[in-house]
Amino acid sequence: MIAIVVVLVLCGIIVRSRPQLGFGIVLGGGLAWAGLALAPHISLTPIPVWLPALPFATVALTLFFFGFLAWFWGTGR
Repeated sequence: MIAIVVVLVLCGIIVRSRPQLGFGIVLGGGLAWAGLALAPHISLTPIPVWLPALPFATVALTLFFFGFLAWFWGTGR
C-alpha cells in the first residue's frame, strides 16, 4: 500500500511539472493494466531457454556488425 501511495504522489508531481511525461506514464500504465486484464494466464513452461536472452544477443550482434562496418569503412581515411 505504501508503494502505491508513493507512486501516485510521484505521478502527481510529474503531471504538474511535465504534463506530457505524466500523460505518457498514465497511458502506458493503463495499457499495461488492460493487457494484463485481457490476456489469458500464460504458462512459462513451453518457453525455450534461449528465448529470454534473444534480445540481448540481437543487440550485441547488431553492435558488433556496426562496429565491423565502422572499422572496415574507416580504414581508407
